[in-house]
Parts: sequence; C-alpha cells; structure tokens
Amino acid sequence: MFHWRAFLLMIPAVVVAAWSQTPATRHPVVLLWPGGAPGSEGKTGDEKVRTQQDDQIVSSVHRPSITVYLPPKGKATGASVIVAPGGGHSELWITHEGYRVAEWLSQHGIAAFVLKYRLARETGSTYTLLGHELPDMQRAIRTVRARSAEWSVDPNRIGVMGFSAGAEPVGRL
Repeated sequence: MFHWRAFLLMIPAVVVAAWSQTPATRHPVVLLWPGGAPGSEGKTGDEKVRTQQDDQIVSSVHRPSITVYLPPKGKATGASVIVAPGGGHSELWITHEGYRVAEWLSQHGIAAFVLKYRLARETGSTYTLLGHELPDMQRAIRTVRARSAEWSVDPNRIGVMGFSAGAEPVGRL
C-alpha cells in the first residue's frame, strides 16, 4: 500500500458554480497508463462527450488521464491537488466538477490535476471501484509525485479531492 499525505479541501458549491469555464485544450493531458490501463485490454472505443448547458459530460473512459493546470510561476505554492469529478460512476461531469475547480486552484497558487478515471457503473462496464477507479487515483498520485520537479510541485504536498462519486476512490486511499 502506498502512503502519502492527503489534504482535504472543501469548497462551497456556490463558489464552484461561479467559476468560469476553461477549455481543457489549453492544458496538457497526461495518460496514466501510456501502454494501456490494466483491465482495459481490448477496449478501444473513443470517449463519449455530451454537453448539458455549459458542462462537458464524459463517459466510456478506457484511457485514464490527468489534465494539468499549473499556477503562474509567481503564485505557485508547491501544493497540488488531484481533482476527481463525480457523475454516479457512469459519467464524469468534468467541466463543473473538474476543469473549473482546477482553474480556480491554479489561479490561487495550487497546481491541479483533473482525473479522468474509468467508470464502474456505466452501462455494460466491466470496471469496478476497487479494481479500476481506485488504481487510477493511486496512479495519478504516483504520476504527480514522479513528475513533481517538472511541474514545480512538492511531492509531500499532494492532496486529493472528489465530488460525489469522485469522492469514493478518494475515501478509499
């Protein structure tokens, strides 16, 4: 079992709703398992993205990743947070509970990494919370720690936060 410090951040929902949308395309995406995620062998379908109001909702995740939001150099504190969006384990409400949160954190000096994890309750899914979602979270932490010098992050100040279903793998760490 891996050991790390986790810092729980609680941000009122009213503040989350006020954040402006930031397109993920301006931020690098890093695959957590470049050679393919264990348990995803043979699953090659593209992610599905639908939009509801101004929120991107993602499903069919077979290639877990993190989207990187680094703070401006002058504001960087060395702290970082991995953000796990919710969506009932069947989809990820990635704009509202991921990108907007990460943008706010980075503007306040905290590096943020939005986790796109495999979904255990999506129709037809063979993934599980403990066998796939949790390992995706653990791999995200190891990835941030391994690249901490590159991203100017203190490897001992990596926190995690999750919204709704995204909080389940966080709680299992």
